[in-house]
Amino acid sequence: MKEKIIRLGRWGQQNWLPLIIILSCIMMLFLVAVMVSWLVGYWANALCGMHFELSSCWSGISVVVTGLAGVVALAGACWTKYHTDSKFNTPAGLPPVVSRIVDKGGNAK
Repeated sequence: MKEKIIRLGRWGQQNWLPLIIILSCIMMLFLVAVMVSWLVGYWANALCGMHFELSSCWSGISVVVTGLAGVVALAGACWTKYHTDSKFNTPAGLPPVVSRIVDKGGNAK
């Protein structure tokens, strides 16, 4: 199980940008769903006399926006690491040197 978690972590490190894009798209879909339900509720209140609680949508929007801000903060941290490594650890005009050191973690050698 430990090896699977370590492999998942390595895969996540190698594919961080697609993961951030996928998470951002999912959060945007949630935001659109909340906004559509808010719009339907607004019109249902106005036209049909329904009693849709519009303040619930504000709390839903705030939760989705907070989650989206978390995803953006994660993307910023990853991009900063990439930029720092590219700028200060690689000579100008040369591709980065990829080390093939395998870290087993723990006490394994």
